[in-house]
Amino acid sequence: MTTAHQIAGGIGRRGRREVIDVLERKREDRRLDQLLHVRKQRLGRLERERNEARQAWRASRNQLRQARQLWRDMLARTQEQWQQSRREFMQMTLTTGQFNRAKALYKRMQAESAQLYLRCQEWVQRCRQARSVFFEARRKVLEANRQQEKLSVLRDEMRAQAQMMEQ
Repeated sequence: MTTAHQIAGGIGRRGRREVIDVLERKREDRRLDQLLHVRKQRLGRLERERNEARQAWRASRNQLRQARQLWRDMLARTQEQWQQSRREFMQMTLTTGQFNRAKALYKRMQAESAQLYLRCQEWVQRCRQARSVFFEARRKVLEANRQQEKLSVLRDEMRAQAQMMEQ
């Protein structure tokens, strides 16, 4: 290159600029968001378990209600049969043998009623157990909801604070 080229090249050429230090934006910490996501999945599972426990409790209550109704019906039939037999015996329309057969039938019906009553008591225990499972599941859901809310508030406050620090 000649000096004329050097002079012409020097006129149009820019000088070197200094590099300006620009702070890189910090990568946002996603651990809290990931934790919230995991907690939300857990909350969904707990809610499903709670709903299943509620359905099981309702089913056991329905079965208990049916068992109690069956027992009450059996008691009513037993009493009705016995009163009918006594009435017929007192009116002297039944013989002693027929009355004794009616008495034996009454005793059998009483034994069946007692068995039905015991089954009802078993259903009561199952129903109580299902109830306690439901309320435990409900408690877990409420606790998980509370934790989820706390973490959400904490995340929002941290984001707001980070925005204020940037400005």
